[in-house]
Amino acid sequence: MKKLSREEFLTWLAWGSAGLPAALLGIGSFRFLIPNLIFGPPTMFKIGRAEGFPPGSQTFLPESRLFIASTEKGIMAMSAICTHLGCTVSQVEWGFQCPCHGSKFDSSGRVLAGPAPQPLPWFRILQDPDGQLVVDTWRPVPRQTFFRMA
Repeated sequence: MKKLSREEFLTWLAWGSAGLPAALLGIGSFRFLIPNLIFGPPTMFKIGRAEGFPPGSQTFLPESRLFIASTEKGIMAMSAICTHLGCTVSQVEWGFQCPCHGSKFDSSGRVLAGPAPQPLPWFRILQDPDGQLVVDTWRPVPRQTFFRMA
């Protein structure tokens, strides 16, 4: 094995001192070109006009996995996604049941039997200027939050 001379050692050191920052700068510049966004499904979507949900009706929207119910209090939107492992719950005569692991929820989404750790979340309903109802699934709202027509 050949020993490095002082001149060769200093040459390697100089190239490393210049090359390492240049490489890190290049990696940082490349990373700057990649956006920090994660594209997913929209959190706000239209579900139709209020007239399409007469009092006493309950509608399941499979593409957004939501239950829309209309009562004398107003219109509510509740998730159909089980809080245990994310299966879609089915409506039964006494409420909702998860077909995967048997979690049971009452008609307002409260847990009756596990393994689901939390109730089904409710979401806010807004009205667009064009009269369409819009569900906002970004943040859950408290139970018994209904959309009322003015």
